[in-house]
Amino acid sequence: MLICAIKPALLFGILAATVGCYLPGLTGHFIFDDGVNIRINPFLEIGNLDFSTLWQAASSGSAGLLKRPISMASFAVNHYFSGMDPYYFKAANLAIHLVNGVLVFVFARLLLGLHLRVRRAADDNAAAWVAIAVAAIWLLHPFNLTGVLYVVQRMSSLAALFTLAGLALYLNGRKKLLDGNRSGFAAIAAALYVVTPLAALCKETGVLLPPLILATEAILLRWDAPDPRDRRMLAAIVGLSVAAPLLLGLFYVLKNPEIILGGYAWRDFSLTERLMTEARVLWFYLHMIVLPSMTEMGLHHDDILISRSLFAPWTTLPAIAGLLLLAGGAFVLRNKQPVITFGIAFFFVGHALESTIIPLEIAFEHRNYLPMFGILLPLAHYTLTPRLHLSSVRVRRVAFLLLVILFAGLTASRAQQWGDTLQMRTLEVERHPHSVRAHTDLAALYDHLPPTSREDAVDLYSKAIFHYQQAADNAPTSIAGLLGILAVNAERRLPVDEASLEELERRIATVSFGPPNKNSLIGAVRDIASGYFAVNAEIVVRLYCAALSNPRLTGDHRSQIIAEFGNLPPEIRPKTELLK
Repeated sequence: MLICAIKPALLFGILAATVGCYLPGLTGHFIFDDGVNIRINPFLEIGNLDFSTLWQAASSGSAGLLKRPISMASFAVNHYFSGMDPYYFKAANLAIHLVNGVLVFVFARLLLGLHLRVRRAADDNAAAWVAIAVAAIWLLHPFNLTGVLYVVQRMSSLAALFTLAGLALYLNGRKKLLDGNRSGFAAIAAALYVVTPLAALCKETGVLLPPLILATEAILLRWDAPDPRDRRMLAAIVGLSVAAPLLLGLFYVLKNPEIILGGYAWRDFSLTERLMTEARVLWFYLHMIVLPSMTEMGLHHDDILISRSLFAPWTTLPAIAGLLLLAGGAFVLRNKQPVITFGIAFFFVGHALESTIIPLEIAFEHRNYLPMFGILLPLAHYTLTPRLHLSSVRVRRVAFLLLVILFAGLTASRAQQWGDTLQMRTLEVERHPHSVRAHTDLAALYDHLPPTSREDAVDLYSKAIFHYQQAADNAPTSIAGLLGILAVNAERRLPVDEASLEELERRIATVSFGPPNKNSLIGAVRDIASGYFAVNAEIVVRLYCAALSNPRLTGDHRSQIIAEFGNLPPEIRPKTELLK
């Protein structure tokens, strides 16, 4: 009885420790994509919770194929109760993270319990202790911080919540089947065909729930059931849930290849280059999961070198070969060490969308929010299971406890840094000096900090100009830094830096015009329209003509630019004939 009481109390203590680690980070500001998705999204500023209002808010998303309506509605509800205060948005994210931690415990306990039962080595007590350990290290891992304190990544954590709930629901149904109760099929079907769409409506990664269930069955549960008919039905239900969406998606992409290939038209990397680079990125993720480094983590990883060939950089080929060896080793160990095989498969499946062919940004830490479970589960299992005589179980348990304490300390330190926006952005630049976004973030902050004296005003201006220039120098295909220089000078009614303006015109007229550059230009035009900074009509016309002369500015992007310039005040709006 005492042991049974200890486990819930220990889990509650871990949750409390997680809150303590994250509390200092709740005071930070909205950052990066929080702006366009939340802070300046007027549809989230709701005054009531009726269906039509929530529907409009849910439909206001622009990210992803499905627009993530459940996540968007949650932001609107957040605003209804707390206004646009980032503290409460981050607090809500932390609450979701805690719920996910409990679901990680439930999923791990059911998973290991059923796996041991299938192998005729049931030990529910050992499974419970390992599950608590997995929940602890997952909740307190510093690599999960961006999934909590980067507000818009509630999309990732909510998708993970439904995915974990679906996995737990599925395993509950499987337990009933193993007990000879065919009512378990109801829970199995609900997990696959009800919870999966809910997860996907938070973020598209939710569609990975059926493949994760397939990996669970194929590796750990082996389709075990007392009745052969149940095994066949189970295989059919799971197989259909994986095969049908996969075939439909493949057919749609083959019919509309621009869905994938069109995104590479404005990236500075090709599909092949992205796949080669992602091999190195996956090893970076694995390194950060097992041995996290404060100096290598960060909000932005746009400074990662693109793999232009198998030998440039030279680590590309070894990274690809290493992943193939990892997958091959997992296959070889599938019978002797199935937990290792499952963990590696879970990690790979978890990255199947965001780290493969879709033309997304190269790397973000929040992409590991759920896939990390696949690495942490075998780490805890093989460290804490007494019957695995790798070394003294007491030594292993002490080492694991020290690892959890280390992770908690890193998370607390990182959260404290994120709670101070200036400190956070300064450290981002120090740790990622070649990141365009790190420099533009810090420059924008210096531009908006209130000066305490005339000398301080000059110092803040100089720092803003310096970091915008660093951003411009770091990325010849980006216009963000040069637009920042134009804005800083215009806000202060200072003369235009003609050399920077000419370079800005050249880039606007020649570089790929994907969402980053398009959004930078639209943001600048909106600031001009609002009077936030003043430029004369000549400069507006120069920027507009440069944009329209760019052969890569086509379709919806071109229409958006024309519309934004058309909304400018009449005295600085480009001439009508330029709109034709």
